[in-house]
Amino acid sequence: MLINTVLVFLQNILPIFVVFSLLFAQQGARVQLSNQTSTPLRYQKNNKPTYLPVLKLVKTTIVGLIIVGLFSHYMPGLSQLFDGTGLDIFFSILFSFIYIFIVISFLLNRASVHKLNKNQIFNQMQTYMSLGILLLVLCVHGSYFSLYVMSLTISNAVIDTLYSGIVIGVIIGTGICLSIAILLYFILITFDKKLKGKVICYFLLLFGVAQLMQGLQLLEQVDIISSNVHLWSTSYLIAEDSELGYFLTILFGYEATPSAMELIVYLAAIIVPILIAKLITYKQNSTASLMEGTY
Repeated sequence: MLINTVLVFLQNILPIFVVFSLLFAQQGARVQLSNQTSTPLRYQKNNKPTYLPVLKLVKTTIVGLIIVGLFSHYMPGLSQLFDGTGLDIFFSILFSFIYIFIVISFLLNRASVHKLNKNQIFNQMQTYMSLGILLLVLCVHGSYFSLYVMSLTISNAVIDTLYSGIVIGVIIGTGICLSIAILLYFILITFDKKLKGKVICYFLLLFGVAQLMQGLQLLEQVDIISSNVHLWSTSYLIAEDSELGYFLTILFGYEATPSAMELIVYLAAIIVPILIAKLITYKQNSTASLMEGTY
């Protein structure tokens, strides 16, 4: 009971801690970049790049916990839809929305690199995207853990042993998740000042791709998408159910036995946003050069 609770907690709650680390590290990089940018004083006063206010963060977390409670109540009904595949379809859609929100945040960040303190709209949109990412991750993964707890309470286990195992498992799992999140945050902020923002953006994009892959795997499990023959297996190096495998799966979408479709979706989900970001940067540079040429 205790070991299973810790493993399920790590699998489902660690992504919440990881996304907190990534978003806070991204904010730190933006603030540092802002301090190094020579901007008129009036812009510095009015357009501070602290796009994750504590109050909004707390409100988003509370709303997420409320939604998790509602999901837990309606999960039995959702699971009966579409011949018993309703829950998998629903969560795969939510995983896709996490990826979409992260891609939008990625593109906004790349587009606002040269406008960090000059356009408050970019900061506001980044705020909403970041809070939306946090809310979706909290709802999806929190609901998965609540589903695990509900499945245990339905079983015939002794109540005292059940709750003591869950509570101790949650305490141990929280300590492990918090340690990993803090370590990840300090690793990210130690990058070079010029590369820090870009590196964190790419880490966040890979996290979004990992969420998309989880949604794809749910559709494969219910045979909505046919899974092809596995291309290779790296289980002998890093098993997916190991501690390192859990972390790599959450952070990068690690798959020990990927199929051809999974590999194509994975690469496309990474390459397409990067190409769009490059195109946006190219157009911005061209416009800036054109504007300088006219003067």
